[in-house]
Amino acid sequence: MSFSMTAASKTSLFRLYNPGTWGNSFALDGFPALKEGKAWPVRLAEFIELKGAACMTTNQTLFRQLLETGTLDDRLRVFVREGKTAAQVYQALYNEATMEAAQIFSSIHEQWPCEGRVSQEASALLTELEPLLNEVSRISGAMAGVGAFTKIPNLAVGPQAVRRAVATGRISPNVTLVFSDKHYLDTTEGYLLGLNDLIERLRGEGISADEIRKTASAIHSVNSLFVSRVDRVVDPWIDEAVARETDPAKQKALKLLKGKVAVAQAKKVYALFETIFLGKPFSDPEGLFAAEMPRITRMKELFARLKTFGANPQRLLIASSGVKSDQPYSPLLYVLPFLGPWSANTMPEATFEATVCFVASLSDAQAADLRDRNLMAEPLPEIPTDIQPAGEWDRILQLTPAQRAQQGIGALTADRILKQARDWVLTPKNSSLRQIGDQLRDKGAESFFADEKATLQAIETKLQQFR
Repeated sequence: MSFSMTAASKTSLFRLYNPGTWGNSFALDGFPALKEGKAWPVRLAEFIELKGAACMTTNQTLFRQLLETGTLDDRLRVFVREGKTAAQVYQALYNEATMEAAQIFSSIHEQWPCEGRVSQEASALLTELEPLLNEVSRISGAMAGVGAFTKIPNLAVGPQAVRRAVATGRISPNVTLVFSDKHYLDTTEGYLLGLNDLIERLRGEGISADEIRKTASAIHSVNSLFVSRVDRVVDPWIDEAVARETDPAKQKALKLLKGKVAVAQAKKVYALFETIFLGKPFSDPEGLFAAEMPRITRMKELFARLKTFGANPQRLLIASSGVKSDQPYSPLLYVLPFLGPWSANTMPEATFEATVCFVASLSDAQAADLRDRNLMAEPLPEIPTDIQPAGEWDRILQLTPAQRAQQGIGALTADRILKQARDWVLTPKNSSLRQIGDQLRDKGAESFFADEKATLQAIETKLQQFR
């Protein structure tokens, strides 16, 4: 099966995909829910063929949800007869499910090797470097022959684990639990150093230039920046700052920050991506990244050299893109601002469906415009993020900056948003986006740990029932 923008159905997100820059790639976050009497593999095929899913991600929580549906019970009965432990069953079932998903994506992967990939996450129970690397290597080997990413969590050993994994020349990592610009720089540096280690090793072994290019170019990677959770921390603090403020003008400016801080951070991280991997100048008008500029320059220069050996850019993947029930925003808040070259987005099913409905409403001309546009690099409209109806935010966001200006709508740059958030909201709380990022990363790791333990216990309980 071959996919193209011209042949894509009206509801397919492939209408926005730009294969020239790997732009606007949308992944489904988790195994599709069982609906209408259809098993998850049937629904996944529909997500690909009718709705334009280009990839799929999984983790401990998402696998546990699949286990709880009972759809894996027949396999559990087989493992009972084989005398497998709960840990062995967990590994086998998780790998079988991700392998089946990857095979469903095979036609996408054959057409576009950077796409059609299913992510399987390393065990959340492993936090030390060597055990984590062994687990990453096991997963990569188990999923050999299909389109796959091996998820490496951004723990304390995360950047080093990424470096060591990439240096093997066999592992394509999806770096997860990234919540801040520092997390991004640390783990991206790990990717670059791993590529450098690999290429230098192969050169030292006398491997030909063509073979080095073949090996390096086979490695693909995404760096998963989690977004919505940042706003859920910062938005209540903005409300507190508004309540303290007596100047009406500043109150208005504070209110405009709600629902925009996480988006602004992601936009600046994308600017880092553009500088490091595409060689573009990095604009820092507020001096927010002054201390990091020497490091950013070194990383930019390193990739410029690695690219001559066939190395691929590490795409930025927007994760945690679902708007939560307590957020009064458009369901596309963490989708539309991130359309652009080299971009990817992994969405829970509800957000994916909302995006499908949005794309279905576009004319061919509108879809083509968004396919070629870089909204990621554009400022946000200077309007409340919770403007009603929610579709009004989506409509105004799609206007070009010139069209907004004609309608009297100002622009909020990512730099301005981040500076105001720092000065008016975060500093008074003795906090920063980096501190929030560390806290959210640790909380996420704890959640995956708890879910994996709960999954192992659920498997053990089922094994006892089936004995």
